[in-house]
Amino acid sequence: MKGLSVSKKVGMRDDYYVRINKVLNHIQANLEKQFYLSELSAIGDFSQHHFHRVISAYLGEPLGAYIKRLRIDKAAQLLRFSDTSITEISEMVGYDTLSSLSAVFRKRFSLSPTDYRKKYGAKKSSDIIQLPEKVNFDFSPIIKTIPTIKIAFLRIFGEYAPEPIGKAWDKLFTFAKSHYLINDKTKMFGISYDNPEIGENEKHEYNACISIEKEIRPKGEIGTKELKGGKYAVFTYRGSYDNFPLIYQLIFKEWLLKSEYELRDNEIFDRYLNTPLDTEPDALLTEIHLPLR
Repeated sequence: MKGLSVSKKVGMRDDYYVRINKVLNHIQANLEKQFYLSELSAIGDFSQHHFHRVISAYLGEPLGAYIKRLRIDKAAQLLRFSDTSITEISEMVGYDTLSSLSAVFRKRFSLSPTDYRKKYGAKKSSDIIQLPEKVNFDFSPIIKTIPTIKIAFLRIFGEYAPEPIGKAWDKLFTFAKSHYLINDKTKMFGISYDNPEIGENEKHEYNACISIEKEIRPKGEIGTKELKGGKYAVFTYRGSYDNFPLIYQLIFKEWLLKSEYELRDNEIFDRYLNTPLDTEPDALLTEIHLPLR
């Protein structure tokens, strides 16, 4: 890129981001399928020769390792918090046979899927979770059906921490304001793809998202996709974002496992009803959405 102007370099970088987002969106929405280099490179409009290097540089790991990690982490989540059979879980995360899943699962966790479920699934409903003094959370959700929502989003990787997440929101809002996307109907969402109890902190994925009412053209790090509609358990939490790991433990261990419901294969997401910009931490309001079958 030597000799290119700054604006030309920025334009090329932004074009790469848009095309990579298309590829990652496709992978996340189709983990049960087998992926082929020709297919993924075509989705991102990359040559097969350069595709692996470009997307691995963005992810910080080989694409195959990224896909394997998504599949194994999803399998671990289902083993912990659902009654879905291990054979069915294997198919849901893209493994043709249970033995194939077991081999990669054992490498990651040093346990077979069966032993992992026995170790982490059996104790989760009997643990007593102590709430901090200022946290008052009623884990009685409203069960409702919501429509599919079009969103603009910015994807980041790393530890779930206020500073990088705050920067992601700053970038998203800068884009949204410059493209006149913000109005009284705009909703704010956060998608945390990884369970901190399972995944590797430095590789966690978070999406800052806003609802959009018109078609927009993705630009740079800002992509577009959909939050799928359907049945959700919606919990309302009032309090600091610092307590999210604990609140999620409560929801999964004290509600989901004792309920008649089972998780559906869609993203879990948060809707932020106010923001830290004008609200004290203890007064922040969040709706947590669990997709249900």
